[in-house]
Amino acid sequence: MSGRPRQFDPDAVLDAAMAVFWKKGYAGTALAELEAATKLGRQSLYGAFGDKRALFARVVERYFEVVLRPYIIDVLDAPGSPRANVEQVIRAWESAAAAPEFNGCLVGNSSSEMGLHDPEMAELLRRKLELLEAAFHRALTRAQRAGEINAGADVRALARSFVVTAQGLSIVCRVNRDRAFVRAVARDALARLD
Repeated sequence: MSGRPRQFDPDAVLDAAMAVFWKKGYAGTALAELEAATKLGRQSLYGAFGDKRALFARVVERYFEVVLRPYIIDVLDAPGSPRANVEQVIRAWESAAAAPEFNGCLVGNSSSEMGLHDPEMAELLRRKLELLEAAFHRALTRAQRAGEINAGADVRALARSFVVTAQGLSIVCRVNRDRAFVRAVARDALARLD
């Protein structure tokens, strides 16, 4: 005899849990907050997703699919001018980081929170950052071949610098929303393309 069928949308539950983890961090998120946000009791939540840590790992995967892939990777891999694609991503960071509701990057926030204390979670987060770096590398390589950036530029180092800039910006701008500061960081990133 099987149990009752689930009466909830797993993606909607992950999105609700994501919002809490993204704003409060892993350690700062209480189970009661996850229950309230997802409208599921502990038994249903754990039955469907496992414990808090397993739920968080699923949230990281969901975040990658609904935030990082469409707003960064897909933009960088889009047809057209690869340099313009990189510039579009950097300008989007500027807009996002200056927004009042900005919570940083879930992957970056979690890397600084969990990276030293949880090797398995650190590996999951590192892989997501590597996927971002690879997307920048692809776009920059195409831009270099198209003559849109300097032929002598080290595109691997440039790709890494963009990932580090994005993650640093996402952390610093949680406490410094000054538009001039954010604009200066974005301008500096754009200047690296020259």
